[in-house]
Amino acid sequence: MPLKHLLLWFITSALTSSLVPAELIVPKIFSDGMVIQRDRPIHVWGITSPGENVRVILGARDLSVRAGKDGKWSMELAPIEASSQAISLTIRSAGQTVEYDNILVGDVWLLGGQSNMEDVLESIYHGDTEVISANFPAIRLMTIPQQATAKPEQDIKRINEFNGWTNRYELKGQWRICTPKSVARFSAIGYIFGRRLHMVSGVPIGLIDASVGGTTVEAWTSRAKLAGINGAKPLIDEWDSKISEYDAAASLAAKIRNWEKDTERRRAKGEKPNPKPTEPAQDPASDRNNPGASYNAMIAPVSGLNIRGALFNQGYNNALGNARPQLYRQTFQAMIEDWRSAFRDPDLPFAVIGLTPGGQPQTLDNFELRMVDPAPYIREAQHAATRSLKNTAYLPAYDQQVPWYHPHKKFELGERAARWALNTCYHHKNIGWKPVELIAAENRGDHFELVFEKPVRVHDGRPFSGFAIAGENQHFVPATAEFVVTGQDKHKRDQHDEKRLKVSSPLVKKPVAVRYAWSRNPLGNAVNSAHHERTIPIPSFRTDNWDWPEAPFAVQGNDAENSHREAIRDLRNAARDNNTGRLQALNVPEATGK
Repeated sequence: MPLKHLLLWFITSALTSSLVPAELIVPKIFSDGMVIQRDRPIHVWGITSPGENVRVILGARDLSVRAGKDGKWSMELAPIEASSQAISLTIRSAGQTVEYDNILVGDVWLLGGQSNMEDVLESIYHGDTEVISANFPAIRLMTIPQQATAKPEQDIKRINEFNGWTNRYELKGQWRICTPKSVARFSAIGYIFGRRLHMVSGVPIGLIDASVGGTTVEAWTSRAKLAGINGAKPLIDEWDSKISEYDAAASLAAKIRNWEKDTERRRAKGEKPNPKPTEPAQDPASDRNNPGASYNAMIAPVSGLNIRGALFNQGYNNALGNARPQLYRQTFQAMIEDWRSAFRDPDLPFAVIGLTPGGQPQTLDNFELRMVDPAPYIREAQHAATRSLKNTAYLPAYDQQVPWYHPHKKFELGERAARWALNTCYHHKNIGWKPVELIAAENRGDHFELVFEKPVRVHDGRPFSGFAIAGENQHFVPATAEFVVTGQDKHKRDQHDEKRLKVSSPLVKKPVAVRYAWSRNPLGNAVNSAHHERTIPIPSFRTDNWDWPEAPFAVQGNDAENSHREAIRDLRNAARDNNTGRLQALNVPEATGK
């Protein structure tokens, strides 16, 4: 081909390709059957050919906008009132049309956290009856695929995602009408919460589950927000170091070497070898706990939506051996602020279901030993973070106890969250939800007097339990808690102040501190006194400042890590010894101390 013809061919090809319109792309959070947030501007966005006109028709609303030089477009349509009357969404650009049907207008709630939020309806207590009765055409369900990325994503996937826990594939990234089939594998807490709101309000409810088991609070906070937290830099540096040092080939080679050694051992025992590894270890950049990575892939892509509020249940992975409750408290508050910023609502209603219980239950025999645990400090941090912000709620969950870190008592937690939303977002002010708070702790010399903002009581008719008292030696023992006597009536019966508790123990003559429900799986039966609120536990608390030792970071070296482990070991040994001495003083046979 002559040079001038070749040049002409290149020019013609370039011009032709520039005239071919790009695919009209609308984020997958938009689909048939979705719920759009009522009473707020309706944000619609996507990608088309640069400079191309985009027309959006939603019900009676019709608006056009021109795409930018990068092909991105965005618009806001006027708000619509709640309606169960289905409408359609049509988007046209560059000769292409995208249509979505059966859209409702109501309230959209975001569900976040780790496995206790992810835990599905069919697996919980009462889940069987909830599943078979879940015929709610105006409740719509969306589960975000579990992804993690180093940078913010623009969209989610629509896939059949493999669930390693259940060894099955699950449809994610698609809005689904609430039926017994669709709800069975949906978040139990989220569904119980949403269906109560719908039953009371009659408003369509959209539930978006963006939870991932085994995630830390840092994973759900953007890198930009984390960078502003005092003390978070070593954590970010630690992960960035792992990411920069990652070598896929070397990782696979190491796995194969370990497999070869394991195979030799198995053959020597006459056992069948495991399959030879074919994949390297996961790239830390796409690890779900790479700071910001879960946020990038599961929150950022849907943050263009307007939503009614958020419900969050997390904490377990921040309450392990590397727990840092003081850093957690800062990060947890930052995460709430971060989500509010992402969804363009500084007052976004945000409820936190506290770290759920698990592990060996606290008893009178192992009382102090079970207090040496980071879990109650993480609950304290969650509580403190919510109290620092407006329009937030902390809902204790330590009372829903089983000896496992996935308590199947989720029904009460969903209802507890619904009470909060009904009162604060749906104007049912007669529905009490707020846990009664401790407002003062007065040292009376040989006992403490605790003052609460409202009356308290026990939920089970037994004496108060879960209270602990300590002297200067910082060792806690079980304490007796009784209402303060204010006088007698004409029949010489004691009159009580149900806002005040006297807390004491004959083993502590000069107490300096009180704690309540202070364990991973604690004793504690104090609740709100109001009749319909006696399922609402008072939050765990302490009056001391004897903090949990913050775990060191890897950059601080092995000596710091060994020192931290030794400090925790010393705390547990001292607690075990003190517990044994207490039981001996009370002439109780020595317990195992486990």
